[in-house]
Amino acid sequence: MLASCSDTNLSSGIAAPQSSGQSGQQQLISTDDGSLTDTPVSGVSNDELPVTVAGPEGDSELRVDARRFSLDSALGDIWGVENAHYNVDFTLTNGNFIITPAMVNGQVHDLLTPTAASAVFHAELYSPGDSFSFVTYSHSTFGAGDGVLAGNAFFDKAFVGYDLDNNGEVGDSEKLEVIGGTVEFAGELPNISLHFSVTLANGLLAQGHYTGLFDFTQR
Repeated sequence: MLASCSDTNLSSGIAAPQSSGQSGQQQLISTDDGSLTDTPVSGVSNDELPVTVAGPEGDSELRVDARRFSLDSALGDIWGVENAHYNVDFTLTNGNFIITPAMVNGQVHDLLTPTAASAVFHAELYSPGDSFSFVTYSHSTFGAGDGVLAGNAFFDKAFVGYDLDNNGEVGDSEKLEVIGGTVEFAGELPNISLHFSVTLANGLLAQGHYTGLFDFTQR
């Protein structure tokens, strides 16, 4: 279920989710400490649960190898609690999103993947505990396990894709693995922004920020 810019209640920077009629989906709400959680909050009904955050206005871009690419959309794919962390996958792009069926943990999910894009940043973020916090996340070299990562905000399975051959699309060979760096959120809800500075597998430094509307889809 995706909350889009066309949903109501955007004047407050938060859009209410549409009813999907499906069971097992998590409802995401913002808490006073600036985190997102699927734990019910007293006095808030399911119909009022916010799943879209409108960030501050401003230019958003990806910078890599002396090139700059605009970024104009952001998607947070909420997977929820995984062991001792809360997982949300973030994708920033300047293209559109299409539905792509994919097998995840033995189940088929309809994922939203970028298309017609010349720039993409993707990372799986893990916040310690049972809610998502807008803090600084460091790249993990240990995968998505717990143990030494318990209590730490980290990200993995990240890549930066950019149009190397100038054909207007990011191909599979143009997606470069992230091997280090940080992803940081700044500000407070609803005025948050995302900043990243990461090292790619080819040794290049990729940096960027996003300050627009954040859409969230729930699993």
